[in-house]
Amino acid sequence: MCGKCDKRFRWVVTAAIILATGITIFGCGKQSPPRQPVAQELSVGISTDVDNWYLDRFPDGDARFVWSQVYETLVRLTPDLKIKPRLATSWESADEGQTWTFHLRKNVRFHDGTLFNAQAVAFSYSPTSYAIRTILQAAERVETVDEYTVRFILSRPMALPYYLTHIGWPIMSPSCIEGQGKFIRPIGTGPFRFHTQDSDQQVVLVRNNHYWGPRPQLSRVTFKIIPDATARVIALEAGDVDMIVKVPGPEVARLEEHPDISVHRGMSTFTDFIQFNCERPPFSDLYVRQAVAHAIDTEELVATVLEDIGKPAYGRPYSPIMLYANPNLNLPAHDIDKAKALLAEAGWTDANGDGLNERDGEPLTATLLVTTNPNVGAGGRFISLAEAIQEQLRQVGIQVMIQLLEGGAFLNAEREGNFDMLLRTGHYVWGSYPRHFFIHHSQNPYSHIKNAELDRLIDHADATVDAQQQCDLYHHLQQMTVDLLPAFYLVHQEKIVATTARVGGYELSAEPPWLNLHGVYIKPAP
Repeated sequence: MCGKCDKRFRWVVTAAIILATGITIFGCGKQSPPRQPVAQELSVGISTDVDNWYLDRFPDGDARFVWSQVYETLVRLTPDLKIKPRLATSWESADEGQTWTFHLRKNVRFHDGTLFNAQAVAFSYSPTSYAIRTILQAAERVETVDEYTVRFILSRPMALPYYLTHIGWPIMSPSCIEGQGKFIRPIGTGPFRFHTQDSDQQVVLVRNNHYWGPRPQLSRVTFKIIPDATARVIALEAGDVDMIVKVPGPEVARLEEHPDISVHRGMSTFTDFIQFNCERPPFSDLYVRQAVAHAIDTEELVATVLEDIGKPAYGRPYSPIMLYANPNLNLPAHDIDKAKALLAEAGWTDANGDGLNERDGEPLTATLLVTTNPNVGAGGRFISLAEAIQEQLRQVGIQVMIQLLEGGAFLNAEREGNFDMLLRTGHYVWGSYPRHFFIHHSQNPYSHIKNAELDRLIDHADATVDAQQQCDLYHHLQQMTVDLLPAFYLVHQEKIVATTARVGGYELSAEPPWLNLHGVYIKPAP
């Protein structure tokens, strides 16, 4: 190589090295410090505190969202309401539903390290438990066959596995009580364990690092008690909480436009309905009940009162996501003229032209009870529904007086029969199992109709475990309820949960009243 070329070559190489070094140095200078791990701590706004942790009482209000993180059931439902194993891996009945044997999951421990076994199941379904004293009264005894096998002996056949999906009667460790039977603290097998509780302020749970299933990504969940629905929305927008449940309908459309908030919507198993007092006039007359059914426009209720939150029921008893929901019912169409004709058939006419019907000089009036308790009557939403129903019934000549009562007074008025109509929701709709019709059974204190054939069919359906026979019976029950009209069904509810942009992995489940936190995590800041 000539000298000139050699110099040029050395200059190029040197420049390349300097340039490369400069880039490297420059690049190092621009590097950010390594990101710190994101604290996997979630805060959830709920409406009520946990008023009870023990199996002797049913947890009220939003307590069940918290229970479902701490406690587990033998059987659970998938997000789309299919039954699946949980603490029991399998089950069977050898006598068409009167005896059920459950085979338990092994190598599961409670939060305090004690072993989950058949003795724990027997403890959880002892005679003092709420479940055995109320909804599972047919359970005569629970036998521990061996350490991981338990048998329920019933007085009558029933589809027991569906009942055991409800978080209101879960499995608790016998160690949650002391020697004298006094409750000490909540001890379950769930993905989170109890940490602290500040009354009416917050409940803090921490991850169960020894959970038998997939370990949660969240290390801590704080449930903040915010009774007012609007205040929960404000807390979400301010970043004081990461998630809120029971988002009020009027806020949904605005939150859906918020760039940093996700609104999760899905059908619920709950249906709002008017229940008639069929044991006294005017609703002891089927024609009058039918007139109300034709007078109420459920499409208008959803569109104008609920701002398109939920689905019109048209009198249909079951949400379409319920097991055995019958899509082919003969339903009462909204028809003002038909309603007026039915009232005339019952002897109620507008004789003086004032727009209200009379019979024998007496006006057609009715009281509609609405509870102000947000856990029972959905608070302001029910008040708005009641006012719209009042106006719709006035159009056919029925004068409705709305009575707003707090929870205890509402139940007292119902117990005394001092009402004409009640506005309520849900009742016996845990998961997909169609137990709801028990509210119309004459042996139920919440029933206000006596019909022997209806009672017989309700009992028969619940005592049948063959799926096809159950389907046929519940289809028949739905049409029978539409025809007898112990209640008129208004709106199939939607579940609405809202999360901030920090929350990832959340999937809304139709499974009530669970708050499914499986897969949820906190995202790193952008």
